[in-house]
Amino acid sequence: MRLSSIRRHIARKFKGGEAKTERQPVPDQQKSTDDDISFLPDMNEWVRNHYVGVVDEFVAAIGSLEGKRILDLGCGEMLMTYGLASRGAEEVIGLDITTPDPDKSLKTLVDGGFPDAVNFRDRVTAVVYDGKSMPFPDAHFDIIFCWGVMEHVADVPAVLAEIKRVLRTGGVAFIKVFPWFHSYFGSHLSDFVPVPFAHLTHDRAAMRAIIEKTAHEQSVVHPNLILGHMWKEYLTLNRYSADMFYRDVKAAGFSRDIWTLISRQHDLTDAPPGYELSQLMVSGSDTILYK
Repeated sequence: MRLSSIRRHIARKFKGGEAKTERQPVPDQQKSTDDDISFLPDMNEWVRNHYVGVVDEFVAAIGSLEGKRILDLGCGEMLMTYGLASRGAEEVIGLDITTPDPDKSLKTLVDGGFPDAVNFRDRVTAVVYDGKSMPFPDAHFDIIFCWGVMEHVADVPAVLAEIKRVLRTGGVAFIKVFPWFHSYFGSHLSDFVPVPFAHLTHDRAAMRAIIEKTAHEQSVVHPNLILGHMWKEYLTLNRYSADMFYRDVKAAGFSRDIWTLISRQHDLTDAPPGYELSQLMVSGSDTILYK
């Protein structure tokens, strides 16, 4: 479960997880009002958003982190792991299927203008696991933080069961997803695929052919980022919708589940047939789960 900088950059566009709607003229204009949404990260903004902005949203959603033991599930580059530690958490464990590197992350933060991060190194731990069984005892964490991971998880019910197991009674899990697969942004490749909802109408070979062409026509990022990292991210998508995730959450048996849905204005005139409106229009969600 990798939390790539690109997926976190896009999720940060939605302050507080609130649904946004932009009203613009539709006739003779672009068929989506989402030209301001991009999966291309600016490095300085990316570091600040991970260390400060995302954590601001998280604290606003669930309250104080003071003295808490926190699991950063799918921690990736661990910038947000440090951000959580900076808010008074007693311990933050970053868990991922690839080996996280807290010292490399610390250097990135310091180089990015956050020298205070060195004060939190002793509160941050990195753990690698198999993506299935979390290597922690029952009721170990006060809070679980999971940002931009669930759309890549192969066995969502199993991960939800593990989240519930390692949370203490009364503990809270916060799960942010953007985007869900069937939405306009669901491929994570919308910067490079000019056909709306192409991931719903084109097979893997056709999608690859499109980005092979467009990756070399743009000059914003190196084509290898698109054809390597971003393509691999696309291949790991589990093709979940918010409705599918909702059913799995209900089956997991948490005591409370609180939802915020993320949506934007779209022109669905040429949307592919056979999909529910919620699949096309619910781009993401914030879910707060209590044990």
